[in-house]
Amino acid sequence: MRRYTARATTMQALVKYHGLRDWKLRLPYHDSISVNTTSMTTKATLTDPWSRHGVYIEGRYSESATRRLDPVIERLTGGMTEEGFRIDSTNLPRLSAKGLGYSSSAGAALTLLCYRRVVGGEPDLEKLSRVARLFAASAARSLVGGFSRLYAGESDDSSYASRFADEKTMDLRMVIVPLPLKVRTEDAHREVETSPFFEARIRSAQKRCEEMEKAILGGDLKRVGELTEQDTLELHAITMTGADRLLLMSEDSIRIIRKVREMRTDGLEAFFSMQTGPTVYINTSERHIERVVRSVSRLGYRAYPSRVGGEARVTTEPTNVNNS
Repeated sequence: MRRYTARATTMQALVKYHGLRDWKLRLPYHDSISVNTTSMTTKATLTDPWSRHGVYIEGRYSESATRRLDPVIERLTGGMTEEGFRIDSTNLPRLSAKGLGYSSSAGAALTLLCYRRVVGGEPDLEKLSRVARLFAASAARSLVGGFSRLYAGESDDSSYASRFADEKTMDLRMVIVPLPLKVRTEDAHREVETSPFFEARIRSAQKRCEEMEKAILGGDLKRVGELTEQDTLELHAITMTGADRLLLMSEDSIRIIRKVREMRTDGLEAFFSMQTGPTVYINTSERHIERVVRSVSRLGYRAYPSRVGGEARVTTEPTNVNNS
């Protein structure tokens, strides 16, 4: 048997997409911008050949992950069916929280593994992001790493992720506070289309991408933080005003957000951010990150400090292992 191992990190969406105008190709309605983390990782190992084909998460077969990976394999093989390999995926740390972005890191790692298995060689990550998008649109951004932008485009070919900055451009620090919630992200994506404010959201988010990219390239933490907070509240507003009135924030989310605002009053560089879940990200600077972590810890929450992460990588090249 041969084994390949890859790692990819999660990302924090700074300008978040919500809703998909093409579910098969997973094309979003507007562009989005994110930054990879360093503290949340998916490790995936592909074993070839293996009799039990599919994706296994923490040792258990995942029908949904296997189904979402099928179009990735089909694209890489040109429509031919690939049998006989298994992928074991593990999220580190193992957390039962919502809004951490593990689907992005998993999709990136799995896509990269399949590319190495089917095509071989070093991929052009920007081109491969079109394939990763078939697993999850966020996986396209996680794949290329750093600060990246997913172009919604108008077709399969024009929707891809491009890395435009890294930690040298802006040494952003993040504090991640994982919080649980039993809501599927897919349900939230479908729900927002019923909000009466959804069309306005598309226009607003697309414009914000231009402002966000400019702020990142200029190293303007204050502006990045302000834009991310605005985007967060807007995202949750359209979710709450959909037909099912989904609430993705929790009491803990609100408590942490209020604490972040209190930190700013005390002179700290701290700005909150949330994705499609209650988990809160706090964007800050190197000189203030320790104080932010202490403030969150005093509230009784586990805080994970992070820096700007890189692209998905194959960490172990094909190795032969005994069948026994």
